[in-house]
Amino acid sequence: MQLSSLQGADQVKNQFEFAEYYDGFGFYGTLSSMSADVMFAVKTASEATLTVTGAPVALPKSVTLYRGWTWVPCPYQTAVQLADALTYESSAGTSLYAAGDQFKSQFEFAEFYAGFGFYGTLTTVEPGKGYRVKTSEAGTASFAV
Repeated sequence: MQLSSLQGADQVKNQFEFAEYYDGFGFYGTLSSMSADVMFAVKTASEATLTVTGAPVALPKSVTLYRGWTWVPCPYQTAVQLADALTYESSAGTSLYAAGDQFKSQFEFAEFYAGFGFYGTLTTVEPGKGYRVKTSEAGTASFAV
């Protein structure tokens, strides 16, 4: 998205901060920078193309999962199966996902079932997309290599 294509009321936000674009002024809000560490949501008044530039993310990549919902990015360069994407395990290698934990994209979701894994329409995580992860407990997860 080029600055010339922005209109008043266009917004960018992450889980905890936001910025809104004002014609003749620019962005105003608590969000002052973007990184590959978090997911961002972008709302535009009209259709726009968002171009992201930078270096590929070094994997494995650790992320903090909060109890409840956490916004996470997809650090991969190609689509990865959900079951292989975000490892949330104890030091002994036991999965910390619990029944009812969820993964959601803008249009798809999957829910975790004990003894089975994630089930739903969301089967892969894809570059350029962000996800909301709901867990019953806080912890550290890792995007695998």
